[in-house]
Amino acid sequence: MASNTRAATIAAIESPPMRFAGWRVNGHPDPDWWINGCFEGRPLSDLLRRRDISSVFRFLKSRGWSQSAIAAATGTTENQVRAIIQSRQRVTSYEVLERIAEGLRIPRGMMGLAYGP
Repeated sequence: MASNTRAATIAAIESPPMRFAGWRVNGHPDPDWWINGCFEGRPLSDLLRRRDISSVFRFLKSRGWSQSAIAAATGTTENQVRAIIQSRQRVTSYEVLERIAEGLRIPRGMMGLAYGP
């Protein structure tokens, strides 16, 4: 039995890292998510139009993103990400919405944000 446990441990260490659907090599989300994706039966495009950042962050977590990865990509803190996911904090600041769109490579128009010159 000990040899089976050891073999399983070695196999786990030597196996290639798990890849999540939609991850790109450079660690950015798949751009098709925002156009064609759904979360909890709702199109992501609707969530973005409503600026439902809590659902967007929960979607990313369901795709394997950690809270620290979301925070790093969006220029927020892990505590802020946690509060947003738990719906204790809403994102209403235009500047923060811009950072989220830029960091997650969401087309600005999908969130009702103006494009720069």
